[in-house]
Amino acid sequence: MKYLVQEPGDVSFQTYSLNGLRVAVASGQVQLDWQARHNGKEMTVTEALKEASTCYECYECGKEISSLAAACPPCGASPRAAQPSLGSTTASSALDFHFARQGRRFGPYTEVTARNYLADGRIRADDLCWRPGMDTWLPVSHVFQTST
Repeated sequence: MKYLVQEPGDVSFQTYSLNGLRVAVASGQVQLDWQARHNGKEMTVTEALKEASTCYECYECGKEISSLAAACPPCGASPRAAQPSLGSTTASSALDFHFARQGRRFGPYTEVTARNYLADGRIRADDLCWRPGMDTWLPVSHVFQTST
């Protein structure tokens, strides 16, 4: 799903995926009061993000799915891990870890899911990671203290 965002005073629109829009807002590239269009509906960026608050992109296939889904309908990937394979008793349950590889962004995911994806190779140590509170995207190996 694509979001068209227009900066005040600009006649052109930038196109974002849902995750791209979330990251652009978090990085300050897009402001919450800017105008957005999604599925032909005009709204503010804030309204667009609220409307999409229960959606995310599948790390396996990149399709946007509901966070309530038991599995990604197009590819069957699990949206959340059942057991933490790297064993973190203090793992965050918030959907706040975002990943990027070759210009594509994925997430958000819980810390447990991210660690499981890292353990099984779906997320690689050289992928980039960002979560709220971080100033910039960092290699996964720096965020999760892995070895490359």
